[in-house]
Amino acid sequence: MELRAYVRACRRRWLWLVIPVLLASAIAGALTLTAKPAYRSSMILFVSAGTGDPDAEARRLNSYIALLTGPRVAQGVVTKLGSEKVTADQVRAALSAQVSEGTDLLEIAAADPSAARSREIVTTAASVLVTLAAQIAPANPADGGPAPNISVLQDAETVRQPTGLARNAGFAAVLGLLLGAVAVAIREAAGRTVGEEDDLRRLGAGTVGVISLDGRDGRGEHPDQALAEAFRRLRSLLPGITDGHRGSPRGRALMLAGPGRKEGTTAVTCGLAIALAETGARVVLVDANLRSPGVGRYLSLDPAPGLAEVLSGAARVPDVLRESLNGRLTVLPAGEDAPDPGGLLASPRLPATVRTLTERFDVVLLDAPPLNGPADAAVIGAVTDSALLVVRANRTRAADVERSMELLQKVGAKLAGAVLNALPRKLPTGQAWAAAAQVPPSEMLIPLDEPDEPAPVSTPPAPRSPNGVVRGRARVVKAALAGSPPGDEARVIDEEPEKPEQSEEPEERE
Repeated sequence: MELRAYVRACRRRWLWLVIPVLLASAIAGALTLTAKPAYRSSMILFVSAGTGDPDAEARRLNSYIALLTGPRVAQGVVTKLGSEKVTADQVRAALSAQVSEGTDLLEIAAADPSAARSREIVTTAASVLVTLAAQIAPANPADGGPAPNISVLQDAETVRQPTGLARNAGFAAVLGLLLGAVAVAIREAAGRTVGEEDDLRRLGAGTVGVISLDGRDGRGEHPDQALAEAFRRLRSLLPGITDGHRGSPRGRALMLAGPGRKEGTTAVTCGLAIALAETGARVVLVDANLRSPGVGRYLSLDPAPGLAEVLSGAARVPDVLRESLNGRLTVLPAGEDAPDPGGLLASPRLPATVRTLTERFDVVLLDAPPLNGPADAAVIGAVTDSALLVVRANRTRAADVERSMELLQKVGAKLAGAVLNALPRKLPTGQAWAAAAQVPPSEMLIPLDEPDEPAPVSTPPAPRSPNGVVRGRARVVKAALAGSPPGDEARVIDEEPEKPEQSEEPEERE
């Protein structure tokens, strides 16, 4: 994993770093505060080596340190204090000794949870060391000088050792941080998700847009205005989408699909269709997800025949087209009867239907099923001009994006790019949002009564100012289409259509 990618992963999963640090620090602090206090008793001995040779004096001091921390002194302390009071191992663990630099002073100390026992251990050890030193000292020194001697220069002093709370908590915090960093690395390596535009670029999918709310937090400008601007940016980053084929009067067919479910494909398709309709282009939105249609729910369309009936031969395309947004947007719903969605989409009528729509409309947007599922999306991608991959930020796995791109390449579909859907699962609410969403009851729903005779789809409808909202999960409050009054905005609100006597929202279906 690259360093930049790892840093972004740590930013996304900052709780994975903070929680181990807090837990480790809390545990270390609790153990330190609840531990028994430790006491340290120390004495200072003066060692007279009896020779003027500095090297000999240093060797003798080191010999005394080895004796003091060795088994012979420990056994002597046990013998004097009693084995029921202390053991030889405890004595050796408690005793320590060091020489003050540049002096003949030997400092010995004993640490123990009991202040009295630490004092007894160090005092007894000093006594045993003096006795042993006298026993091993030569009776008649070769140089005729005085014999080595050890004398007590300072009696035992007992102090309580500091708890080391700050030190222990600091070490524990560093350990917790390391554990959290390792956990983030393992999580990213095992289930790496797409969280930034750079992630898509590294996978080879050029990002053509990010659908978010002013930095993905909804603060700043009004949320629905920010969302409308995000779809307008997406529209502008799709080159030639409304230009048709060069040298051909036909429009372009664009499939929108995600690697899996819950990517927000239907919401992005509806938002892009609204943004394209603002330019005055003739746009038809096709709900090609016959297994789990969602466009009708987003735009509050009543169940009616649609694509399924066209593919089965039971209806013609002009007979099932529906108008929305006061005629600015044409919708081809999924239909009511699709017993075999895979078989219907695989029929020769699908490419003929797409060709008919591209001859009559400037842009044909197809809301397709997930790519990493049944073969429906692959079949649709083979008959469209290009495909736009919808990826939900911090949810879609990079491996799923790669598989989707490979599938599109195998069926010969041209990948127009990827759009990163960074919208929250629930859009932010508040007083400003609620005030903007309040409209008179007469404007709460655009009438979608079908005309007795369908209007010719090749002729764009006459401009009319929008006067209402389309209720649904992607709710259009006021569509700022061509000819709209200044200030009207295309607003998409993430909420379910209201149903009588039902308080819970239905499960989102993409």
